[in-house]
Amino acid sequence: MFLYGVVVTLEYVDDLTPAKWIAERLHPFAQDAGSIIPPGFDAYARVFHPAMRRVDQTEVPVTWREIADSNLRVHHPQMQFGALVATVGMPTLERRAQPGLFDSWPRTGTLRLDDARALVHVLARHTTTPERCWFAAWEGFGSLKDGSMVIVGVSGAAAEPASPEFYREKPTEHRTLKLPNRGYYLATGRLEAALETVYGVRWDYQSASLWWPDDQAWCVATEIDFDWTYVGGSKECVAAVLSSPALEALPAQLNDGVTYDSDPLNPRPLG
Repeated sequence: MFLYGVVVTLEYVDDLTPAKWIAERLHPFAQDAGSIIPPGFDAYARVFHPAMRRVDQTEVPVTWREIADSNLRVHHPQMQFGALVATVGMPTLERRAQPGLFDSWPRTGTLRLDDARALVHVLARHTTTPERCWFAAWEGFGSLKDGSMVIVGVSGAAAEPASPEFYREKPTEHRTLKLPNRGYYLATGRLEAALETVYGVRWDYQSASLWWPDDQAWCVATEIDFDWTYVGGSKECVAAVLSSPALEALPAQLNDGVTYDSDPLNPRPLG
């Protein structure tokens, strides 16, 4: 997906004060869901990133429910994708596909653009400050400058993009927000800026790791190693996320496990 004529609305900042409330609330690193999404909201939802299946020249999303049902596993709020698909005793790191059901595992560390759009649509109705939101982008995403990303030109040779429509530079000149075991660049913009790639190649959508409105009415959190996203907010806000036909989401609790072996109902795969 190429984004031509994009108006840049994300503005990276050095004042990290707007994120102080998150740093003060998070549980210790990797302890539970409260390590990812800040405590203090009335309710929480867990949004599952879909697997993908190739159909002709396109890819279509496959829900975790479809995969659980096909594999005779339990679809429930604390399920782990590896426990839905891995043969017992087989390492989940092999990440095997199931032809006819799905061809690629859910993406980790980012929402799909379609899911981000669905969240923006829902969340816009549950904040008084949609014109001023905050976006924290993990400092470790790839970039041209650090050599971890390569842009391939028409000729097949590596080439840097010709204009900002293709690429947003990594904001390395800015201060980073330090949360347990993670560092993030902080940007501000309208709510719709959640649909922009935080930095890197624009056509390969990379969502912010954390984003929230200035009134702190809700928060969205996507841990870089996880294939799901948490949303915290009012009961009404989370109910709207859970009922969105464009999202696969289930209720979450702050003490939910977050490791590959934390699924209490399905067979435990090897690490």
